[in-house]
Amino acid sequence: MTTSNARRHGLADAIRNAIQSQTTIDPEPFLGLPLAEGFGIQAEIFRSFGQPLKGSKLTLKGGLCHSAPLLQVSENAQQPYQPGLSVEVELAFVLGKDVVAGNGAVSRQDIVDAIAAVRIGAELLRSRYQGGARGDQGLAVADFMSNIGYVLGPELGRHLLDQDAEIGRLLLVINSETAYDKVASHADGDPLKTIVALANQTPMSPFPMLKAGQVVTTGTLCGLVPVGAAGKVEINMAGRQFLLNVG
Repeated sequence: MTTSNARRHGLADAIRNAIQSQTTIDPEPFLGLPLAEGFGIQAEIFRSFGQPLKGSKLTLKGGLCHSAPLLQVSENAQQPYQPGLSVEVELAFVLGKDVVAGNGAVSRQDIVDAIAAVRIGAELLRSRYQGGARGDQGLAVADFMSNIGYVLGPELGRHLLDQDAEIGRLLLVINSETAYDKVASHADGDPLKTIVALANQTPMSPFPMLKAGQVVTTGTLCGLVPVGAAGKVEINMAGRQFLLNVG
């Protein structure tokens, strides 16, 4: 086994163990991980879990879409707490049909047509690195971009798929304390921008994404919010309420 392969398998084993044991590892020995190796490690870990791909999280980095499988997709509002837990409130796009890769030919309207439902999404996150990935994109991808799981909340109106749709006020209350109370804001402006990019770029992940039945999320509407302790997470957005019990 080459030094590079040994390093890759060593990091894969360390992240997998940190996921399962709810611990963290020192990222310093692995800083500078090439992005392709990050995707390879991500694939090795996810395959070892032997579970189907039910959804993915996407983010734009320098015009390219980085992706990671969601480690769990659930409608169960009761979720376990673990140290270091954070939450992001997102739009969850549930696909009703496959999006066929188009090498530049897939339009925003094609994505809208493929979406069967828009729902409140609560992403649960915890970095497996002590102090986070330190801005290292390869390490972030290898760690599933900190994903723990994803919980689907109530369905929202399809008007939120319009090009310039405004979500309005987002109120996030954690253990009776207001954590966010502002207009919901997506970093890309258009929450579908990243899905269009993924459909039109050369795949970096080996997994079949953008398939009917899968959930796709493209980023937070409130930033990354620490949960702090076991308890209740209350989300109010677009006229709907979602209560999540973490503990």
